[in-house]
Amino acid sequence: MASDVDKLFELLDRWRHLPNYQLERRADIFFGLYLPELLADRYEQPIAGVVPEFPVKRDLIWPSHPTNKSVKVDYVAFADDRTRCYFVELKTDVASRRDAQDHYLERCGELGLAAILDGLTSIVKASSAHQKYFHLLSKLAELGCLDLPPELAELVFPQARPGLRKLQDQIEICVDPGEFELEVVYIQPLVLEDGSDNVIGFEEMASWLDGKDEMARVFAQYLRRWTRPAGALRVDV
Repeated sequence: MASDVDKLFELLDRWRHLPNYQLERRADIFFGLYLPELLADRYEQPIAGVVPEFPVKRDLIWPSHPTNKSVKVDYVAFADDRTRCYFVELKTDVASRRDAQDHYLERCGELGLAAILDGLTSIVKASSAHQKYFHLLSKLAELGCLDLPPELAELVFPQARPGLRKLQDQIEICVDPGEFELEVVYIQPLVLEDGSDNVIGFEEMASWLDGKDEMARVFAQYLRRWTRPAGALRVDV
């Protein structure tokens, strides 16, 4: 009898063949669950923490269009020794890799983490989502990237209060030159024959997952299925 874990992945596998179903948006939690250990083993470097959907200020990438809007990086993983951070982009379909996306990730690498964090503070000041951004800032402070005024939480919860902007101006970036060198990593179904070391294919990840817990075993099984393009097989959905 199939376990609930098997049933969950089977449903993902069937629905991925539908035209408007985005597998990576549903399966990203499973990648995120194993990502710190996967990166630590792959690059022989312990990971202190991972932040999903990391916002990067758009006009850092395209300076001719000033804005406080952002593009999102699927995961940012921070090395425990502060030497490197990994900007990880997940693709469940190789066809979804876009030149524009590759450009902004490459641009992030050129900018460096300190400039990206400076852009983030501008986004925070312009946003009305004070509570959610406080959680992001707190995580980055926990990772040693930011120093937050101790009174900040008092002016954010349960709702924003007068004086918040003044405290936001006191947020300090704690990344020195040479710390957290930025490296872009793609996780995608197939590895292209270009000799690059920044792509983790699904087969590589599946082999790494083999022999771990039950969920990892089932996840590995479906990762191998997902190396085949969605819609290419005749299946019941």
